[in-house]
Amino acid sequence: MVKVKGTPYEQGVMQGTELREVILHNIREVGKKMASDHVDMVRYEEFVKKNAAFLKQAHSDIFEEMKGISDGAEIPFDDILMLNIPAYFMTGYFNQECSMIMARGKATADGCTYVIKNRDMSTYIEQAVIEREYPDGLKIVEINGAGTVTYPASGMNSYGVGVTTTGFWSAKAPSDLEAAEYSHIFLNVHLLLAKCRTAGEALEYVKNSPRMNGLNIIIVDREDAWLAEMTRDEVSIEKDNGSGILFRTNHYRSERLSHLNPEETEYPSTYFRYRRMEEMLGKQYGRIRFQDLFRIMSDHENGVNAICRHPQEGAPSRTISTSLFVLEDGEAWTTLGNPCDSLKYALLK
Repeated sequence: MVKVKGTPYEQGVMQGTELREVILHNIREVGKKMASDHVDMVRYEEFVKKNAAFLKQAHSDIFEEMKGISDGAEIPFDDILMLNIPAYFMTGYFNQECSMIMARGKATADGCTYVIKNRDMSTYIEQAVIEREYPDGLKIVEINGAGTVTYPASGMNSYGVGVTTTGFWSAKAPSDLEAAEYSHIFLNVHLLLAKCRTAGEALEYVKNSPRMNGLNIIIVDREDAWLAEMTRDEVSIEKDNGSGILFRTNHYRSERLSHLNPEETEYPSTYFRYRRMEEMLGKQYGRIRFQDLFRIMSDHENGVNAICRHPQEGAPSRTISTSLFVLEDGEAWTTLGNPCDSLKYALLK
């Protein structure tokens, strides 16, 4: 966990200084993945160059923060770019297998708003909790890969907006690599938290943000809760209808976009995890508590297709962090690694 403040460059320097060793670990892991995937490095570097030019022109604050991380860690800037322009996620499908839940209102025991996510990756990127404070008074907490700015797993700002995402991967919805000069690889959650004061503003940001890939996102504040399924071109919106529950894994549920889903035989994990979360949430509905959500995210039912992911033959993804925030309390809780290894409880009946 790192607390940073000041300008984007100053925040970057603080991150680089404190997280140098884990940033180096992440760079090595990404390098090994690209080597194992036999990435065409000439094409890859050209892609990164184009996307970096877009970030520098459109979002100079992000570029300055990356420079700060490079300077603070004394790591070449090109290596920091490699982490922040994550084209290595697009070398194959299903590299991120994440699960997320929003529970609030009458679904919970105390009426509080909880958002929790398992971040699952086949590349073990060390995570960090970043507490940010800006000169204008804005505060943000993010759970992100150490050394990265561009794609937090989850986050919450001092305006009371919280967000989390899960990836979407299907051969029916390929990435638009030609958009590198004017788009983000994924929706940039960090920018959303920096710019948006309400869930409604965040939803508009989602609709209008240029991106090369789709994903699912939960957006919540004290008034509204939304779940947006997006492709690179379209957005389908689901609003909390009063039930107090929104959740997703790595496929679409809307009639508008579900035709893009991979078949269950092709990608069983996302469907098994979704059904298991639905089952567990249903059993606890109306009395969901903090510990229930961590218990769900620690679940090993269905083995290789479990919610809590452990590397197995044919299924390399593992849960590298579980992040939960409580909107009313302004608190974020994180396990770095599998939640089952961090969550210990005894049950007396």
